[in-house]
Amino acid sequence: MPYLVAGVVFVGALCAFDLILTLAVVRRLREHAALLEGARAPAPFTPPGTALPEFTAASLDGAAVTRDFFSEPTVVGLFSTTCASCRERLPEFADRVRPLDARRVLAVIEGDRAEAEPFVAALASLATVVVEPRHGPLNAAFGHPAAPSFYIVDEGAVVTASMLTPAGLPMPAGT
Repeated sequence: MPYLVAGVVFVGALCAFDLILTLAVVRRLREHAALLEGARAPAPFTPPGTALPEFTAASLDGAAVTRDFFSEPTVVGLFSTTCASCRERLPEFADRVRPLDARRVLAVIEGDRAEAEPFVAALASLATVVVEPRHGPLNAAFGHPAAPSFYIVDEGAVVTASMLTPAGLPMPAGT
């Protein structure tokens, strides 16, 4: 009988200890949930109404690309050489901007120059092309969005439309 009493006391103490641990875990989870609730994931693209900050980049022909580049509504495509979806969207983007004047299209390719060659070959005659390293000035100006992402930027360097595919992007007037 003393073993039975000792066993019941032991199991009761073990259950009480387990209950205390469970309550501590629940309290900690509530603290983490409150922290996560305040944190938001970055937007997959720069939202309309965002004014681009000052930046300076160089196009493939050596011309400086700054906020002044946006002297009229411009279509912008941001690509990455490490992105499979970027390679898939490249022909669609090229077809979409083909009717536009190349000065109204900016293609930004993030990655190594050698790896960017397929993008450059497809877009060189259709757009001002900038190849920049990871976290380059143009990607920083757009807030490091997901790649690919597509924009219309007005003459004040303000994003007026943004999409993750070029198909739904409204083309600037006069195209």
